[in-house]
Amino acid sequence: LANDATVGVVLPEVIARVEDHIGLADLIDDLNDPAQTTTEALAILARLDEGGALDVQASASIGAGFGLFGLAAGVTYNQLVYGTAFPSNISTSAGDLLDNSFNRLDYGAVEARQIILTGAKSFGSFAVGGNLRNIDATSYQDSEWLFDDPGTGIGDITDGLEEDESATAIDVGAVLELTPLLDVGIMAKDINGPEIGILELDPRYRIGAALNLPMITVAADYDVTKDDAGGTDYQDWAIGAELDVWAIALRGGLSQNSGLSGAPTLIHLGVGLGFLDIGAAYADDGDYYMAGVNLGLGF
Repeated sequence: LANDATVGVVLPEVIARVEDHIGLADLIDDLNDPAQTTTEALAILARLDEGGALDVQASASIGAGFGLFGLAAGVTYNQLVYGTAFPSNISTSAGDLLDNSFNRLDYGAVEARQIILTGAKSFGSFAVGGNLRNIDATSYQDSEWLFDDPGTGIGDITDGLEEDESATAIDVGAVLELTPLLDVGIMAKDINGPEIGILELDPRYRIGAALNLPMITVAADYDVTKDDAGGTDYQDWAIGAELDVWAIALRGGLSQNSGLSGAPTLIHLGVGLGFLDIGAAYADDGDYYMAGVNLGLGF
């Protein structure tokens, strides 16, 4: 943004993501299979005890960037829905299989509305910027037993909770042009550690670099800290490239959540058609899907 003197409008940006980190839905089905033996059930519970979650996220944004008093400025409205389901209080003791004090499935969701104010300034080969995000959110929490009622009279657990909450989040970042071919950057997100219902947004720091060659750009970045969001640890790395051919940008890359043991590598593909960007990502191991579209106009 700091290096862009034009006025830009995003109308809109939409992203959807589904990540079943441990095959949670299949494991619960297997756990409740009438043919499942106690030994097999305990083995499934041991896998659930390793952590991980099923996460669903949908986000839509509309915004504009413009010059203001020597700064690049922007304002964005973002609507976010995030949901997660994860096992909790797991016991691998055979005596606890029919005790609904153990082996729970916790649900959580946040529906958040954000107004994001952005400012950035370029100092030649160095640029710095930040976001101030005002968040109004409604959070939901619920729990149930992992097992269906096996005729014991023990029912599902219901302790649904709904709350309205507000928070302010701050992001900062900087980019340095080391040479005309190489840029490096660092970003700190949620540096004030805001909390919104089930989401405790710990500060997250990410470093990256971009190699700018004729017709092709290669970029890589990495989370230097681990983030725990809704029951899943995140520490992502990513690498990708963009090939510019006339008015078309062809993109491809790889990413992985190294903070979660056994997480697969996602394959990313995308295309830029001037003002229209389309991208998607998937993994051939487990249920991981991501898709996005962005319509950006500049003048």
